[in-house]
Formats: sequence, C-alpha cells, structure tokens
Amino acid sequence: MRNSINVAIVGLLLFAVSLQGCGSQPELTRTPAAGPKEGTPALSTKPAWEKEWEDTLGAARKEGEVTVYTTYGPAWRVAMSELMSKEYGIVFNVLYGRSDELMERIWREQRNKLYQVDAVQAISSKRYIAEGEQLATILQPLEQMLVLPEVLDPKAWVVGKIPWADPVTKNMLFWRDALAVPLMVNTDMVGPQEIKVWDDLLNPKWKGKIILSDPTIGGNANSVMTMLAWSIKGWDFVNRLLQQEPIVLRDYRLMAEWVARAKYPIMIGPRQEEVQEFIGLGAPVKYVNFQDGIITTYGAGTIAVVKGSPHPAAAKIFLNFLLSKEGQTLTAKLGGYPSARVDVPNADFLDPATLRQPGMKAFSSEDVEYMRNLDQTNQKLKQLLAPLMKS
Repeated sequence: MRNSINVAIVGLLLFAVSLQGCGSQPELTRTPAAGPKEGTPALSTKPAWEKEWEDTLGAARKEGEVTVYTTYGPAWRVAMSELMSKEYGIVFNVLYGRSDELMERIWREQRNKLYQVDAVQAISSKRYIAEGEQLATILQPLEQMLVLPEVLDPKAWVVGKIPWADPVTKNMLFWRDALAVPLMVNTDMVGPQEIKVWDDLLNPKWKGKIILSDPTIGGNANSVMTMLAWSIKGWDFVNRLLQQEPIVLRDYRLMAEWVARAKYPIMIGPRQEEVQEFIGLGAPVKYVNFQDGIITTYGAGTIAVVKGSPHPAAAKIFLNFLLSKEGQTLTAKLGGYPSARVDVPNADFLDPATLRQPGMKAFSSEDVEYMRNLDQTNQKLKQLLAPLMKS
C-alpha cells in the first residue's frame, strides 16, 4: 500500500516538472493592472477644480506677473504684493488712483489697443449702473474664471448667491458690504455727544473747521453730498453745510493726517483705509455715522477683468484669491470696509460705525431714481461748491 502511494506522489511530481518545462503552458503569475492606452490620460482622484487650479497656477507662474488698477492704498497694496509673490510666485504690479482717473485711463488704453491692465478694482457701483452697456464692451465675463469652491458657494455670500453686478453679463462682482462712512473726527476735539445727527454739523462752532474731500470727482464724498441733497436732508441742508466754509481738498492721506494731528477736527468723505491706518497707529480719531441717515453703497468694492488682459492666468489666480475668505479678510482688515462674505469676521477688526446697526435709517446709493438724476445733482453741487473751490 505504502509503495503505491509513493509511486503516485512521484508521478505527480514528474507531471508538475513537465508542465514547467513545456513552453505551451502559461506560467501562473500575478498579472499587472493594464495601464492607459497611449494618448489616454491617466485616471486622477483629484477634483476637476483642483486640476484646473494647478494648471492655471502653472500658466500664471510662466506669465510671472499680474497688473491691477485699484483705489486701495499702500497698506493693502504692500500686503497683497508680498502674498502673491510668496504664495503664487507672481509679481503684483499695481497702479493706484481715484476711480474716475483709473477708468479714464482704461478707456484710453482700450481705444488705442494698449492692453496693459489685467484686473480693475475701481469701477464704482454708480458708474456700473449708469454705464453698464458701455462697460460690457471692455470687461470679460467672469463666470468661467471662478474656480475655488469657496468662491462659487452661494452660501458663502451675505446675499445668498454670487454677488454679480449684472446677473446676465456676469462681468463684475460686488465683494463689499459697506456703508459710506461720512465722517472722520478727532476725538480730542469733538466730544462723544457733539455729533450724533446731521444737523450737528451746522453748529457755528465748526465753521471753518471742516475738511471736505472734493465731491466733484467721485469717491465717498460724492456719495455723501449727493445723497444728502437727493434723499437724506435736501438741498437746503447742503447749502447751510457749505456755509460752514469747509476747506476742499483731494489728497485723502493728507486730509486724514490733518485730522489725526488735530489741525482740523472733522473730515467729510474720508476713505476708510486712511482712517483705519491712523486708528492702528493709535491716533485719536474715529468714524462717525448718523442714526438719522446712513448711506449704503458697494462703492468701488468691485472686481472685474479687462478684455485683452496680458496675463489671463495670473488674473484668474488673483480674482479667485481676492474673493476667497483669506483674500477678503486681508482686504477688509487693511481697507477698512466689511466683506460681503459670511465667513469673514468683520466685527472683529472693523469699527462698528462701518457696519450696519439696528435702528439706522438707510439710504441706498444704488437707488434707481437717484442714479437717473445723478448727473443733474452733480451739476448743481459743482455750482454750489464753485466759490469754495476758488478760495
């Protein structure tokens, strides 16, 4: 019996050896997974947006730079330049100016086919409402340029949707949720109860002691003075306010410094970035808003990309970063205007006077009737200001 078993085992072993030596029989091995066919991209676990972002960033680094025209001042420009260079390897070129000045330059460049700017942060909401059709000829649609999920998420925005200036053309976004803060005061010269309502500015005590940012060339002062005339107080009040003989200037930094240094106690129409700067330096200054009439406005809290952009990939990176939580937090902190993103803690670093408060009577500078009559209102305002401008 034992011999028969041994014979069977030997037979099996010989059979196995014969299989190994036979070229017609397949070898039992693990078969590697088939690779992609030539010309077929490998499967990726990355989301499509992430692949698009990486490709865009690669192209942006090859372009090497982005050029932005902005109304934002030095603190924001320096911080944004450092961040774009460090995080993305992109040189941040910036041209600073007033909204009207920058827009005139862009129109001139477009007419002459001199494509020098990529993105613009200088188109006021009032200008867009008045000139939307003309602007559509020089602005790119932005919808396909938005990549980051946190930017595309409707719930990320106060209005519950992406805040397009025009939901049809989608060529500009409102990213600011702001009040037009009308006043900057020196707290060593103005008591906490001295200016609470608009009529307090008519106190004879303030005659010759008010700085008025030139309202004839756009900006915050233009919104303040035209809204005062049109809807908040009326022309009689504006006349009486100008009888206080304010000094009219255009240099935002100089005006804010004069208030901070107690040369003047009051400035009408400040730009919030300068006020924020001097507050940060410990100067005795603060914003003042009025319960009997606040002005809500997007102002120049907008972003657009110009047709013919010389650095389209870098413009796309900048656009998405600006609208992200990080970009909006940086911009709100250094610009002094609250972001329209719900995840930016505006109240943590902005003066309450720059935020909407319960009980305030609000007037919108995007009001249709106000906009229709704005040219006429500005003409009348210029006539009233003429004697002050000559002095």
